[in-house]
Amino acid sequence: MKRLSIKRKHSKRLSKKGYWAGYKRGREQGSRLGQASFGKVFEGISIIIPSYNQLHRLRTCIDRIEENTSQPHEIIVVDCGSTDGTRTYLLRKSIAVRYALLQKDIHLTGSLNQGLMMAKGTTIVVLDPNALVTPGWLDRMLECLHSDPRIGVVGPVTNGPFGEQQIEVPYTNEHEARLFAMSHNVSNPAAWRETQSLAGFCLLLRRETLEKTGYWDEGCHSGQEADADWLLRVRLLGTRLAIAGNAFIHCTESDRDTAYAFPQTTGEGGLTEDGSRNRSFFVQKWGDADKLLHSLKFGTSEPDSPTSPAKARHGSAAIFYPVGALVKGPSGAIYRLEPGKRRLLHGVSGAGGEDVAPVRVSQLDLLALPLVPKPEVMISDVADAPVTAQPGVLENVETVHIPGEYAPVLAAPELENMPALPTLNIPAQRMRWIQVLYAEGGQLYQIGKGWKRPFLTPYAAMSWLAADYRIRLLAPADLSALTEERPIIAPPVLHGHL
Repeated sequence: MKRLSIKRKHSKRLSKKGYWAGYKRGREQGSRLGQASFGKVFEGISIIIPSYNQLHRLRTCIDRIEENTSQPHEIIVVDCGSTDGTRTYLLRKSIAVRYALLQKDIHLTGSLNQGLMMAKGTTIVVLDPNALVTPGWLDRMLECLHSDPRIGVVGPVTNGPFGEQQIEVPYTNEHEARLFAMSHNVSNPAAWRETQSLAGFCLLLRRETLEKTGYWDEGCHSGQEADADWLLRVRLLGTRLAIAGNAFIHCTESDRDTAYAFPQTTGEGGLTEDGSRNRSFFVQKWGDADKLLHSLKFGTSEPDSPTSPAKARHGSAAIFYPVGALVKGPSGAIYRLEPGKRRLLHGVSGAGGEDVAPVRVSQLDLLALPLVPKPEVMISDVADAPVTAQPGVLENVETVHIPGEYAPVLAAPELENMPALPTLNIPAQRMRWIQVLYAEGGQLYQIGKGWKRPFLTPYAAMSWLAADYRIRLLAPADLSALTEERPIIAPPVLHGHL
């Protein structure tokens, strides 16, 4: 009897060992296939659903997609540590649904970005689990999206209180919503209209729009604010937003962030830290966004100018980044931004022994800029400084000189009662000086040959580590003589490997 018990235990150990060996081989094979397929797309729609402890709503949402979506599509669910059985449900749906299981401390925007990175469709839908699609929903939205190449993002109408996307409905329950939608969702181009904003419960976008605009900003701690931030960047690129008035989707919740119930921490006074931070984040980043959109006028630059108006209409969000800035992607490789392209570097040094740190940007931002083939080894932030090779490192790389316009040159106007700039010998002092400059109504610029570009806000200047660079003081008349080009905006904050 004892020998039989030992055999059973041995058999269980072998079975468990075999299971985990197979599991490991499966993961390795899946990883290899995933890497091989990265960047490949299919002619279809990627539907991305971030979720947290919403199993009932998520299951219903996916059921409605499967019932009412005839186009080729993939469903991607990104879950942030749910404890209500969502993980088990997704494992069982793994044939029909792609999913990612993240840590519970990942917020809505981070989970959405993870889903966007996974998407392989030529068209993408961002969908709340509380949004239940109806018959014909995607047909009508696609018709609107493809009716004009200038349209990059389309939203439907709904019963929820989402501004101009809300319509009066005659029904009182979800079953009647389907019957209403069947009569409402009919082809009708007259129901399409351009808009200046969209609610994030359902967004249909071209893949090119995502690739040009970049990911959602994870510095926002509210889904609504993150949507507004991303859509503002879309509009800055000249891309239009539209409402497909003949595409109706039923919503079960009115407050997106309450519906998600993503984890929040409580600060002093009982207020959530997310709420207190988020009230000011959008304003800190953009200032007066309406004024920016209405007053933004690009100068009549030369065709080869780094701030050409034509590039503003057809480029990516990177055209609003400073020329010559050092950036790094998720791999850690460092690049220098040049007009419409990027150059790989193999080392960085600053003037006067100061280090110039690269700014983290997304892989989408990098891929939107063609790579200059020949790498450089060392860059100095001094204009016209030679590129020098580090001893023993890539000695065969050709030594070249940096054009002065590619090395960031920052300038500010001379203002009364401002501290003397020559005394600002370290980045911390310059950082404080920049804050005072903006508080006094001044403006920090990047300047080039006949042009100047303002850092939109102090937040933008800090995001680009402007305090790491020397700043020149110019007479107001000399600064006014320069043609003002599009502003420099802050890149999105990213916490993941994007």
